[in-house]
Formats: sequence, structure tokens, C-alpha cells
Amino acid sequence: MKNQHSNRVSVVIPVFNQVHLTQRCLESLFKNSTRVQQITVINNGSKDKTIEALEDFRSQAHEKEIEFDAIHNAENLGFGRACNQGIRKSTGDYVMILNNDTWLMPAWDHVLLQAHQELRLDCVGPYFYEGPFDETEIETRAKNFIVKNAKSTRHHFVPILMSFTRKAIDELKLDHGGIFDERFFVTYEDTDLKERMERQSLSYAQTGACFIWHHSMGTRNAKGMLPVGYEQEGLEHFIKKWGFDPRTRDHTLVARLRRRLWKIKEKFGRF
Repeated sequence: MKNQHSNRVSVVIPVFNQVHLTQRCLESLFKNSTRVQQITVINNGSKDKTIEALEDFRSQAHEKEIEFDAIHNAENLGFGRACNQGIRKSTGDYVMILNNDTWLMPAWDHVLLQAHQELRLDCVGPYFYEGPFDETEIETRAKNFIVKNAKSTRHHFVPILMSFTRKAIDELKLDHGGIFDERFFVTYEDTDLKERMERQSLSYAQTGACFIWHHSMGTRNAKGMLPVGYEQEGLEHFIKKWGFDPRTRDHTLVARLRRRLWKIKEKFGRF
């Protein structure tokens, strides 16, 4: 039987329309997971064929002995609130929060668990590739990247796929039982979470042993998907809450040089 491991893995996936992205994400999730035992998808009031697509995946989950649940909200409650709904239902020793505009490499979950255990990290994220998606070559690209970078890590928070230990989830929990401040709608909720992690001395890193593909701004760039002014509203709430503008950290000399170095390395397939 599959998934007979002591470490139970739960995956939480918030979705809002863009059913083609959700389908690709779930197809790779079912095909390439080795440790996942529970999947919760939160449908944030989608108006496309998302409901029907999720029902199609329910039978696949049953065949693979994976618990599968879909929560359907009547309206878009925002990223953080949707994630909190899934987190409250998650029973895993590890909880992985995944964007739906992604593709996952084979054994991605096993690799992240190894990083947790070997590096003693509270939160682990993968390397993410945002170039064109070519299904025939993406696995080859992932394999080539892993060969060069499997032993590399860097101190970087990856909100596209966040893998948490249960201990970290419990320490980050707010009064509503989730880990995200629900006053943020779609932006700066991850920045707020990272700020709280640092203040609570919780560790995080990005590992070069795990490769995923990400459709950059897959939801946010779609016309009419999100309300006007949501980014500015999130920024203003963050500044009011913490007393500083988080964007200033991205414009320091050290931050700019670090990003430039990463881009140079990526041209040569390095992490």
C-alpha cells in the first residue's frame, strides 16, 4: 500500500477560477507525490468549471488512498482565509500550502520532508522555475537542476509552496485556528507570516533538492479576477501593523546584489 509512513502529510490548495491551472497542479500532485495522505482544496467562489474538475479528482484520490476534500465558498474570501480553512482541517505531521498555478516534480514531498529532518527546519520551500511550461521537457529540466543543486540551500522564504512542521503550525496559530492574518486579502499575508516567523525564531529555507514550475502571477494577472486596490490596501495594513514598509528591505544594496547573483547563477542552472 502507498503512503505507509509515520509522517503524515497534508496539502492545502486555495483556488479561484483558472481551472486549467488547478487541473495541471492536481495532475502532477497525484502523479508525483509519495508521502501525501490528505488533500484539501478550497474553492474561493470560482465561476468556471472548478467544481466539476474537483469532483473528477475525487475518484483518483480514492484509488490512491488519499483523503480528498473540497470546500466550496460562495465568494472569494481571500488567500489567507482560504488557507486557514484548509489548515484547520489538516491532520498531518507536516502541512504543505500550495499555490494552484504550479507543477510538481516526482517525489517532491519526500524531498521536502528530508530537508525538514536533515536541516531541522520549521518551514521549507522549493526552487521554482517560471519559464515557459513544456510538458515534454519539464521533468528533464527538473532532473538536470537537481543533479547540480540537490545539496544547496539558501535563506529564502517561498510563499508558492510552504511546507510546515506541525510544531510550527501550532506555534503560528492565531485565535481562529489558522496561521494567516485574515485582514489581508491576497497580498502581504505571506510577508506578514514571514515577519511573525522571524519574531518567533522559526527557521525557514529554500532547498535546491526540490524543483517546481510556477505560472508567475497566474491568478493576479487575469483580468477582473481581483478587486481594485487590493495590493495598496494590504501594504497599508502591514505598515499599520508593524510600523515599517516591507519594500524597503528589497531595495537595500545587499538585497539587490543578492538578487543579481541569483539571476546569474540561474542562467547556468545553478541555485
